[in-house]
Amino acid sequence: MKKIIVISLLVIAAIIIGVLTFIIGAIKFLIGGISLGTLLLVVLILWLAWKIND
Repeated sequence: MKKIIVISLLVIAAIIIGVLTFIIGAIKFLIGGISLGTLLLVVLILWLAWKIND
């Protein structure tokens, strides 16, 4: 009986760690996408300003 409890606790811990890892990865992916979009917007604005002043 104790063996089943220990195995089930280890499985639950592994599932929790997997879910947390996925959530952290998703948050990093979203932050990276937002920062990449901001960088592209800034580059576009600089390019347009350079083209207008040319």
